[in-house]
Order: sequence, then structure tokens, then C-alpha cells
Amino acid sequence: MAENSNRDLLFLYELEELLISRKTELPKGSYTTKLFKKGIDKISQKLGEEAIELIIASKNKKQEETIYESADLIYHLLVLLAEKDIPLDRVIQEMKIRSKK
Repeated sequence: MAENSNRDLLFLYELEELLISRKTELPKGSYTTKLFKKGIDKISQKLGEEAIELIIASKNKKQEETIYESADLIYHLLVLLAEKDIPLDRVIQEMKIRSKK
């Protein structure tokens, strides 16, 4: 179980690296590029929309909907963090601090 968890966490770090490179390179045709070009207001709006969609999905009976919307929310959160130059590690460290309280 721990080995899968480590690989899953590694995936998030790899995605973070991809998003940072997209922010720098701004490749044409990339949805992520479009978000970065539109700036923090659009990124924040999308994050909020995804949060609402997750809330609605969680009230439905289909787990797959909740999983799908959770993935959208996490993706947009990572885009926001990349836009703000906040490493995922900083968020994880904050969560560790809070878990000790």
C-alpha cells in the first residue's frame, strides 16, 4: 500500500513540474497555457467552479462523479499554486504542522 501511495504522490510532483514548465513555455493549444495567460482571476474562478461541482457531485450517489470532480479540483489547485509560485511541498508542510495540533 505504501509503495502505491509513494507513486501517487510522485505523480502529483511530476504534474506540478509539468504545470510549472507550461507556465514558462506556454505551449500553444494547452488548456493550462490558456489558464496562465488569463491570469489569477481566471484560475481562481475555475478553482471555485470546480469546488462547487465537487460539492454537488458529492451529494449524488455516484462515487465516480465525486472522483472525477476531485481530480478537477486538485488539478486547478495545482495550477493556482504554480501561478503563485507556491511549491506543493509548502502546502504539505502546513498540513503536517496542522496534523500535530
